[in-house]
Amino acid sequence: MRHLSWIFGFLTVPGAIFHAFAEHLLCRILRIPVEDTAYLHCSEQFGHVEHKPVLQAGKGFALCFVPGLILFLCGAVTAGTAAVQLFAIGVTPIVLTTGKVSVLFIVCCVLLYAGICMLCHVFPSYEDALYLWESRDEASAAAKIILTPLAACMRAGAFLSRFGVWQILYAALTAVLFILF
Repeated sequence: MRHLSWIFGFLTVPGAIFHAFAEHLLCRILRIPVEDTAYLHCSEQFGHVEHKPVLQAGKGFALCFVPGLILFLCGAVTAGTAAVQLFAIGVTPIVLTTGKVSVLFIVCCVLLYAGICMLCHVFPSYEDALYLWESRDEASAAAKIILTPLAACMRAGAFLSRFGVWQILYAALTAVLFILF
């Protein structure tokens, strides 16, 4: 399964780089020491920045949640805009009036690919998600009520990301959209 995760990570490399950049930027903002600044590893850590363990629950939650939120918003806007152009408006590969290749179609396909790549890397690494799950014990009762469902979602999403489930789902959704429209 590790090879499958690496293959899917390689196919969605723009999203992996963007996730690693967002995580690295947030580490700098939160003053979390970064151990390895290489964004691309040939392992399950594809698109992950290796950093020191986060000792505060708030910083750990921000490090797991904020890069994913940024990727989700950017990916949803990018893929959504391209999907509307391709599937709802009906941009075609060839301009019907001139018979030439449509540049807008190519741009929409690239934007759709970039958006899907970003959406595939929304969840944190599994190690970060596990650490966040364990750090709930240190939080107050009110913080636990808010943190537990979000930490559970991030842990489940990170677990599924290890096996390329999100990449398969987004590829299947895109294929269905191309077939239907």
